[in-house]
Amino acid sequence: MDKWLSFCIETVKVFVMFSVCLIIFYYGIIWLSNSYEGDDRLLNPHTDAEQVQGILEKPLL
Repeated sequence: MDKWLSFCIETVKVFVMFSVCLIIFYYGIIWLSNSYEGDDRLLNPHTDAEQVQGILEKPLL
């Protein structure tokens, strides 16, 4: 009976530790997402296409 109780306590400890780490990871991802939300480099361009500058003279192969 003592081994069974010890096993259950260890299982609960592992579950609690896993849950704490998972919550810290989740809120860390949320924090990173919010910090990158206002970054200008991640904004979409104003137009959908860019102007072609020239035509390639030689084929690549």
